[in-house]
Amino acid sequence: MKKNNRTSAGIRKTKIIITLLIVINAYSPALWCFNSNPPKLTIVLVIDQFAQSYLNKLAPHFKFGLKYLLDHSVVYTNAIMENGQPGTATGHACLNTGVPAGAHGFIGNTWVQNGEKIKCDYDPSPESAVLSPNGVYDHGKSAHMLMVDGITDQCVLQSTPRSPFRSYSISLKSRSAIATASKLGKALWLDEKTGSFTSSKAYFDILPDWIQKFNKQQDLPNVKSVTWKRFYQKKPYAYTFSDTTNYDYVQQGESMINTSISVPDNTNSKTHYHLFMRTPHANQLLLDCALECIRTHTSRKDKNRLLLWVCLSPLDKLVHKYGPDSIEAIDMLYHLDKQLQKFIRKTLKVVGKHQVLLALSADHGIMPIPEILHEKGLTQAQRINEKDFIASINETIEKSHNISGLVTSYTNQELNINPSAFANLDRAKQFALKQDIKKAANAHPGIKNVWTFDELFHTYTQPNTIEDNIRKQLFPGRSGQIIIQPYPYTLVATSEYGTSHQTPYDYDTHVPLLIFHPGKFERRYVRQRVSTLQLANTIAETLNVPKPSASMAEILPELFDPEYE
Repeated sequence: MKKNNRTSAGIRKTKIIITLLIVINAYSPALWCFNSNPPKLTIVLVIDQFAQSYLNKLAPHFKFGLKYLLDHSVVYTNAIMENGQPGTATGHACLNTGVPAGAHGFIGNTWVQNGEKIKCDYDPSPESAVLSPNGVYDHGKSAHMLMVDGITDQCVLQSTPRSPFRSYSISLKSRSAIATASKLGKALWLDEKTGSFTSSKAYFDILPDWIQKFNKQQDLPNVKSVTWKRFYQKKPYAYTFSDTTNYDYVQQGESMINTSISVPDNTNSKTHYHLFMRTPHANQLLLDCALECIRTHTSRKDKNRLLLWVCLSPLDKLVHKYGPDSIEAIDMLYHLDKQLQKFIRKTLKVVGKHQVLLALSADHGIMPIPEILHEKGLTQAQRINEKDFIASINETIEKSHNISGLVTSYTNQELNINPSAFANLDRAKQFALKQDIKKAANAHPGIKNVWTFDELFHTYTQPNTIEDNIRKQLFPGRSGQIIIQPYPYTLVATSEYGTSHQTPYDYDTHVPLLIFHPGKFERRYVRQRVSTLQLANTIAETLNVPKPSASMAEILPELFDPEYE
């Protein structure tokens, strides 16, 4: 009898143990994913137009900050920006929100709505007036046309009196800063009239003391000129690539390296700082501003938390003029390699090495200059003059329908139709006109596919395809009526020189993605295909904050898996 009791007790004990093991196993993923010590400081470095091809080409010559990150981060070598028409505002908003442009609404830097060209960050309300040295300007900027929240908003919402959670975004471009600051973060950008960092009343009533002090210390308006010195003066082999000094199709026409560059250049009516913003000195200005923000809002002693977006715009501003193979582009990245080393070292001292999460990526890539590719034998590479393209379509439509100037513009790889000429037509006539515009556009050499908005918007597309990425960028009322897909290396542009992005091909969508979190994520290279839309949710997971509400993206692989803990 005693033996049976002992047997029954043993069975009960075994059942209890098995039950506990089942419960522990059921909840262990949450335990593994929960970060018991989330970092105080999260930095997202977005190098505008930093294509993956730069890393493939220049990594052997990186010796400093970029090398350090490549050697100590989780490096995703096949990260794709899921945009059919990649652009600055679109890409930055994707990184922040974790959703494609068709969901967040920033389908481009600009778009045509009801016949008017609209900037993505434009806001006419007095409550969003841009701050000027003497009060406010007569125009406003905000994120009111960003249709969803981002990781920035979710972080700020977790702020408490004992542990404030702030977020800043710093850029030369207002659209980059605003796309990443969202509604609840604080956006700062360079005022191209004054050479000082500014913002709008959507973010500040007046500029905070620390940024006013920084502006005075930099005193950019009184810096007469800067000299861009080549980084590797004694290592010419670091520049031995094809077409580094091919200026035949470069808008600038001459090198900026080893020359004196005017800082406030009053010869340009749009901006007094257009040359300075294409130099390594502009990257240093942004990093210095970012470091001042870090020192102001975080330390080892307090519980303050900060999400900081550092949007490094100079590479994009430079390469539109010079192309990605230029010695200017290469040398700027060598300078940035060294600049990032100093920035990372100083940052780690502020809060401690294990209190930093740093991500590095880009908003889009870049197309090589098509004329140079054509001369090399890639004969399909070509430039289509945008005005001639529209004129040829309008000529065809006028002959067949006796309507002149129906297509008004080309933005974001889309044709826009004159709304006043179109609105009074019946549906059958509108349909016939759109079909004829399609045919006329598709007949042009260099154009692969053409859809009406309705056709593509309501079509099922296979995930992870070019067509799917184009469709996911469509937004009713903001996208054009006719959607264009050029062939690879075909550039539709107004300029006869330089290059651009906005095509759905690898050179425009394949970007670097690195995650650096000392003591938490072990260095490794991950070669499976991932999406940059996964970054926001990965940051949320690491910081123990809610994910952006509209994002359905998975977190990045090989970070929280049990075998890597």
